[in-house]
Amino acid sequence: MFALAALAVAARLPFLISGKIPFDSDEAVEGLMARHLLNGELPAFLWGQAFKGVPEVYLAAGAFSAFGSSVGVLKGVTLALFAAFVALQFVLLDKIASRWVAVAASALLIAAPPTLVFWSLDASAEYVWVMLLGTTLVLLASGRTRRPAAAGFLVGLGLWVHQLILVYLIPLAVQLVAGSEWWRRRDFGKPRAAALVLGAIAVFYLALAAVAFTTGGFALDVGGIEMGVRAPQKMARIAAAVAGLALVVHLLATTTRAGIRQFAQAHWPAAAGFLVGYLPAILYSLLVEPARSPARNANLRQLVEAAPDILGNIVPIVAGFKMATTERLAIPLVAALPGAAALAAYVWSTRRALATSFFPLFVVWVPFLFIAGGAYLDTQSYRYLVPWYAGLAVAWSGGSLALAGGRRTIATVIVASIVLVHGWQQVVWYRRLQPDVQSPALIECLTRNGIRGGYAEYWTSYKLTFLAGEAIIVAPSDGVDRYPRYTDFVRSLPPEERLEDAALCDATRASPESGRKVR
Repeated sequence: MFALAALAVAARLPFLISGKIPFDSDEAVEGLMARHLLNGELPAFLWGQAFKGVPEVYLAAGAFSAFGSSVGVLKGVTLALFAAFVALQFVLLDKIASRWVAVAASALLIAAPPTLVFWSLDASAEYVWVMLLGTTLVLLASGRTRRPAAAGFLVGLGLWVHQLILVYLIPLAVQLVAGSEWWRRRDFGKPRAAALVLGAIAVFYLALAAVAFTTGGFALDVGGIEMGVRAPQKMARIAAAVAGLALVVHLLATTTRAGIRQFAQAHWPAAAGFLVGYLPAILYSLLVEPARSPARNANLRQLVEAAPDILGNIVPIVAGFKMATTERLAIPLVAALPGAAALAAYVWSTRRALATSFFPLFVVWVPFLFIAGGAYLDTQSYRYLVPWYAGLAVAWSGGSLALAGGRRTIATVIVASIVLVHGWQQVVWYRRLQPDVQSPALIECLTRNGIRGGYAEYWTSYKLTFLAGEAIIVAPSDGVDRYPRYTDFVRSLPPEERLEDAALCDATRASPESGRKVR
């Protein structure tokens, strides 16, 4: 377990030490938050928004205190979390599958497509958090001894970090319900009127969601008030919430007081753990503003229009044949055959285990939620598929075993071929990456010309501020103003100390010897 974690770190050290992995302003914001935390600020969410929890900021603050503030240390926190995920998934698979599958899947996570390498070194660690917390939850659920308080804490923490944790929670809930005594008995009792009414409402909203998804929806004018049915994902969420309420009402109506008391006694630790895990979001909602997540809507027509981008860019990016810039790596597509064949074999061989085994459902559920859940906005939406690699590694290893008819020697050859393809992708990508030499040059130019602040486009602004150690403050001229104090500071500077576009500072501009000010 620890050897695999060490290998996961070692395999990514060349990318980390060389400085070739890009560093952007979203990451810089997390680094700046970690610095400010050491000065007493206690953030719950990423600056400028009421979602995306930041437990990694607290870890980064501790790392900064011990090792100093730098890009390498900041990215190293995410790498440490990823190494912990690799180790825990090995333990899980060793327990629920076999030692061979556990080792093979770990090798496939370590020698992964460049996309996973990138996000396992990105300071915005929410996707690694989702994989780590989700794997820990599945590991807890697979144990003989239930730890409801720990499970509740992990669910609360996961929902604070990112609602993408649902890619783990829903398959796990299906597995637990399908394996429960309550489900095996099928003794649900006769529903009362209130539960039936709520169930009918849930079915109605589900039908509206289906209509909105397939047709694009409609709008009605009722008494001068326009009522629209154009958001299928919103309607589906309402249907799920009402259905859940119907189930609660039904259980309360058909369960004795003693049964309710027994249920409460058994599950209050889980509720308490959840409240502790979700506490940052609760406090933020009470003291600042309600925590929320951005609403996403997509219908069938929009998805059909997006199909060329999804199939032509997102799928190759996830498979490792393109970068997020849609730039093609010089690797023949025939190299995708071992992985594609293993994935198809896994899905087919486990099709009857969807309701009873976690990973078969997880492998199918993640892309389904991406498509039907409205996650797609543009090519960059591929990042919501990053947690899928946890299942893909299992699918590639289990599918290789299925292709080999259970013969591990042949299966090992198939896995090794997939590993070699991913290693090939990493080498080609690494050679194309270049260290960032522009940002240090800009900072040197600003310092040389006595500039204490300025403006730049979003993806440059916070990056320069972090790299300059906040000796120079660069506020965004577009996008989200994540920390208005920076903007106020820049605005307060005298003109001779402020540059209207910091990205334009270069060696051709006026130097101190010329007697002219850079503006």
